[in-house]
Amino acid sequence: MIYIVKSFREDKDTSGNLNPPLSEEGVETGKKLKLKNNAIKFDMCYTSFKLKDFGSALILVGDKLIVERTHSLDNNEKEEIISFVKSLPIDKSILIVADDDVISVIKNNFDCIELK
Repeated sequence: MIYIVKSFREDKDTSGNLNPPLSEEGVETGKKLKLKNNAIKFDMCYTSFKLKDFGSALILVGDKLIVERTHSLDNNEKEEIISFVKSLPIDKSILIVADDDVISVIKNNFDCIELK
């Protein structure tokens, strides 16, 4: 099963940084989501190279899994995102953390569960 999560709120106060980390509000949102979905055991976790996506994933899986970063989730290339998701094993519980556009492509093309 594929579980998807939109990355949490980024820090807007980073002097024009194009790859901002999570804000304090984003960290708190992540902690609440982790508690709410604590019973789910993930086998794998994937995210883009964006700091907010990677930070969001780390909050959710902690040190239980290695968070795999992939450029396939960095952009909005629909075909690349679809190809990446199709390559994932179907017998695993997989968490994907990405921005809104990537999550929309996955939701519209695959059977998945969005954690909110």
